[in-house]
Amino acid sequence: MTDVRTRTERSRVPLAGLISATALSYTGNQIVAVVMPWLVLAKTGSASLAGLVGAAAVAPMVLSTLFGGALVDRVGRRFASICADLLSAAAVAALPLLDSTVGLGIALILILVALGAIFDGPGAAAREAMRPDVARRALMPLERVNAWGEAAENVGAILGPGLAGLLLAWIGGFGTLWAAVGLFVAAVVFTATTVPRGISPEPHRGESFLRSIVVGLKFVWNDRAIRDVSIAAMIAMLFLTPLTLVLTAHLQDVGRATDLALVLSSFAIGGLAGAIGYGVVGHRLPRRGTLAGAVALVGLGFFGLAFLPPVWGMAVIAGAIGIVAGPINPVAAVIMQERTPEHLRGRVIGTFASLAMAAGPLGMLVFGPVIEFGGAGIAFAAIGIGCLVSAIYAAASRGLREGV
Repeated sequence: MTDVRTRTERSRVPLAGLISATALSYTGNQIVAVVMPWLVLAKTGSASLAGLVGAAAVAPMVLSTLFGGALVDRVGRRFASICADLLSAAAVAALPLLDSTVGLGIALILILVALGAIFDGPGAAAREAMRPDVARRALMPLERVNAWGEAAENVGAILGPGLAGLLLAWIGGFGTLWAAVGLFVAAVVFTATTVPRGISPEPHRGESFLRSIVVGLKFVWNDRAIRDVSIAAMIAMLFLTPLTLVLTAHLQDVGRATDLALVLSSFAIGGLAGAIGYGVVGHRLPRRGTLAGAVALVGLGFFGLAFLPPVWGMAVIAGAIGIVAGPINPVAAVIMQERTPEHLRGRVIGTFASLAMAAGPLGMLVFGPVIEFGGAGIAFAAIGIGCLVSAIYAAASRGLREGV
């Protein structure tokens, strides 16, 4: 009995390590995501320039995730995850180093932010591709493991903005980014020490690199369910990507800039609760209805924010949006993982993520002028409309209706 219990406990170590690494890496990314627009907006006073920096943080991830997903299949999921976090740490460290030596203009900030973003997508794809591997080792259903992975990201979304706000007040400037560097390094340590080398199948190198990318794209396009989930995600991300920019601009306008961390953390706390709840009951729920219903409720929540309530009201609405949004990413992940052959998993996840992010830079560029000329209320309403369009598409999807 003792031996059986020990083996069971050991089988859960890779899962615990992967979830921990996910939370650490995501916290680091959230610190960067909050700090950079904040610094640019404070430095220039221009929401459009802050939106340009936000677009620079998203645009490179579109191609890097597409190419990185194929690379994950070629070099291995564990190795790709470790390398991505190490390179992210190096790219982010360059910002405070150069700021304290030669100084940073907007052009150099854009270049360095874009460089740092290149490694985020492949790292996230590698960690998501490992979820079925650690789920098998832990003897847990995919719905639960994906929900825990989403919960780990929400932990990062809770801690990241809060840490960013504290560090901006305590250290100030680009020095706050050293915390993100440390978190990326910690994620590397957890992955390297808890996820064994042999947990995933051997890397697939039976075709050229460019051919492997094409195969991933064709698979996503030809599988109706995955294709329709990808299109729904693209519609939603077009409108959701500028959320932090909209919040930052509004709270600075009303003199409550320091409350940004409170509102963002409320989104994440709600998301954590929603993901955990889905992990408990998700395997019993219809996937198409859960996905479409959750996205629709998110859209309705943003109409509440469009009335620009006081900060405490925004925090309450944000928490409610987070709760109903909790199942969205786990459902999409399970659909992809179950329908994708083992040797294609990295590139399919990478292709899906790159397609979902493809609309993000356009959203950042468009929402800057929307905020400046229409105001935050109009911007929140636009986000709500975009989510409702995405929900309607998912509900009407023939691929999701027939395939899941």
